[in-house]
Amino acid sequence: MKAPYIRCFWAGRLYLTNGMVMSVHCTHISSEQIEVEAPYGSQGSKLVKLELNAIHEGKTALIKALCKPLVDVLNEHNKHYIRLSFHKIAPKDLAYIKTFIEDNS
Repeated sequence: MKAPYIRCFWAGRLYLTNGMVMSVHCTHISSEQIEVEAPYGSQGSKLVKLELNAIHEGKTALIKALCKPLVDVLNEHNKHYIRLSFHKIAPKDLAYIKTFIEDNS
């Protein structure tokens, strides 16, 4: 069974391997992947660091993950739509995401 993929509006930062840091916001999330909208693309980075300021039911968390870019396209808003798979994420952060998904599915 495929993991549920739901809308998400968390904001955060994406750190590329070339040293660039950019503000992003999440558009969709699952327990395996996340989609973000960013002003620039992943610029060939094989892995990126993602930090998200998450909020759910009044509880906040700083989600940190090492991610692998899967898709990077320019969308109709002149922003980059980047789909990332979680490469490494702390169990507590993944549990937070799973709770968010369950409560919003």
